[in-house]
Amino acid sequence: MKNNQDNKYPVSLFVIGVLMNLTKNFFLFLPSIILLIVGVWVKWCLFVGVALLLLDMIISLIEQIIIRNATINSDNPNFKEWQDAILSSDWKNNIMDLTESKIDDTNDKESN
Repeated sequence: MKNNQDNKYPVSLFVIGVLMNLTKNFFLFLPSIILLIVGVWVKWCLFVGVALLLLDMIISLIEQIIIRNATINSDNPNFKEWQDAILSSDWKNNIMDLTESKIDDTNDKESN
């Protein structure tokens, strides 16, 4: 945690990650949505749907907090480029540029 304490994990990236985690857990997300819709007519379905959705939200938040902490506190030299791109103020463009450069490097290696 040397100079990484000065860097801030972007809030918008955190929110995007939580939303992606919500949909990734579709075994909880899909039944909760279905139960919430049925819950308009059947009261116990509404309660079960809300409980499943809350469980999914809690799991998603915990997963994203783990990802955030791993990103901020990583000392892996192979991850350093990605860490700098993610923790910068212009993280969207930096991640796109880094991804494109990695793809170009891979394509150049494969063509040689």
